[in-house]
Amino acid sequence: MLSITLQPGERITTAVGNLVSMDAGIVVSQQMAGDLIIALLRWCLGPNPFWMSVYHNPTEEPLTIILSKSLPGDIVRLDITKSALCLQPNVLLAHTGGIRLGIQWLGWSSWFAGEGLVGLKLYGRGRVFIGSYGRFAQYQVYQRFIVEQRHLLAYSSKLRIKVDFPKGLVGSKLSGEGLVSQFLGGGIVYLQSHSRSGLTRYLLTKFRS
Repeated sequence: MLSITLQPGERITTAVGNLVSMDAGIVVSQQMAGDLIIALLRWCLGPNPFWMSVYHNPTEEPLTIILSKSLPGDIVRLDITKSALCLQPNVLLAHTGGIRLGIQWLGWSSWFAGEGLVGLKLYGRGRVFIGSYGRFAQYQVYQRFIVEQRHLLAYSSKLRIKVDFPKGLVGSKLSGEGLVSQFLGGGIVYLQSHSRSGLTRYLLTKFRS
């Protein structure tokens, strides 16, 4: 779980549905995930949220809010200063003021595989909290790096990305092989050890037996 103490006048923006508890006195409101056109495009062209929750402390004393996520795993704080950060769907847990939400183009291969045409891009100056399914890991990319799409959490926006099926695999979508993301350039890639689709396949084998 993520415990955040809001000082008087502070606020935190979170993904909808992640609240565990909060001190009395915190005021909750809803806002669009970015500007209207940007939020609509992300919502229509990918599995991205349209609404966000905002928790504000209007009192004169510190108040605490506790957040969690649907699947067990690490929660990590990332600081955004100069380089923007691109996130996969259902990864963002919360962000501080000064962070703005934009769009990252993913490509037609991503849409064909059900991942959507666009992803979430965060820029500005502030802190971002993301949640992984399982363990969290980060890798510094210097030239070329390939990641199975279901284990990708986030990556530096300065990296060039191409989403496609693995080369050399015939009928990879039907065989159960997922998309891969090929990164070019220099930057950081953030990964998770588990995947939701892997959990689904495991549960299906139990139901069949």
